[in-house]
Amino acid sequence: MNRLVPAPAIPILVGVPLWVETSGLVAAVALASGAVCLIAVLRASLSLATVGGTLAIFSLALALHLSSSSPNVLMLAAFGSSLLLLVEATHLCRRLEGASVTPSLWRRTIAWWTGRASISLAIVIVITVLAPLVALSLPAAWAPFVAGIGVLATFAAAVVFAWPEADD
Repeated sequence: MNRLVPAPAIPILVGVPLWVETSGLVAAVALASGAVCLIAVLRASLSLATVGGTLAIFSLALALHLSSSSPNVLMLAAFGSSLLLLVEATHLCRRLEGASVTPSLWRRTIAWWTGRASISLAIVIVITVLAPLVALSLPAAWAPFVAGIGVLATFAAAVVFAWPEADD
């Protein structure tokens, strides 16, 4: 039963690209990614989860390319959190396969994932509110500089989240 921990991510990974753009090509790629992700969850295969996640990102990129409307930033943040949940939970299920795992470990792990997703969502909300204000207050020539700072901050945040704990 613990092997199904990453399964709640699959409907989001399939649904968000279809929410952005409902075309046949997007649906085919999204459903293929969902099928690969489901097989990855059932087999606890990190390589299949990576392939499924890559297909999900491809379907989202295709949907964003074909869509005529602007994307919902919060929906894209939920997509990213679901992608992270799929890969991390599949990896954890693979590592713990056959082991007797206490419920407290699962609770701590799920609390960690929930906390990280909440922090990411809060950051997205703050950026969504502040970005138009910054864009209005700065000259247009500063846009590449501010974008570069954003890229560096995103990279730094990713390193902080991904860096292994000292007690691991």
